[in-house]
Amino acid sequence: MPIPTTSQASWPAVPPRANVPAPRASRLTAIALGAALLASAAPACAQWIAPGDQFRASYGPSAWHFSGSAEHVRYNHMVSGELLTKRWTFWGAERSLAGLALLDNSFGQFSQYLYVGQEWDLAKFAGGELFVNATFGLLHGYKEPYEDKIPFNRFGIAPVIIPTVGWRYGPFSAFASVLGANGFLFGASWTFDLAR
Repeated sequence: MPIPTTSQASWPAVPPRANVPAPRASRLTAIALGAALLASAAPACAQWIAPGDQFRASYGPSAWHFSGSAEHVRYNHMVSGELLTKRWTFWGAERSLAGLALLDNSFGQFSQYLYVGQEWDLAKFAGGELFVNATFGLLHGYKEPYEDKIPFNRFGIAPVIIPTVGWRYGPFSAFASVLGANGFLFGASWTFDLAR
């Protein structure tokens, strides 16, 4: 009896594994595993939030430059979120902060600023309170042909220090941030209590 070879045998076509839907039990297992991981991570996240901690959301529509340029965009649309806490303070600061800002830089390139800082209350003024803060972090986004417009820029990332002066009235704040020797960014914030 002759043995069929692969050229003679007709084998049924097997669909590729990628086209075979995953069994329902596997999907439920993955969902359950993901939920368990999130539930176990919740206590770890809760340790980062302490009584008195706050979250501040800010928006700055536009920057004012000391020297105008036709290449500057009119709006920067800076949006930021930061944790305010009375922990990790030094130099007599009232609170420390850590945050992330997303914006279009002066030349319209999408940029990100990841930072930490300290904030000091200065004086009561017009029913509110004047404050200053200083943040230090990494700014990413200044790329060709504008990579030389910010000092110490390597691979599109540069270390920066940004001082800010502001006025707080309840949860509302108005502020101006100094952008090195280039200008100011004006904006407003709203602060939310995270834990009591």
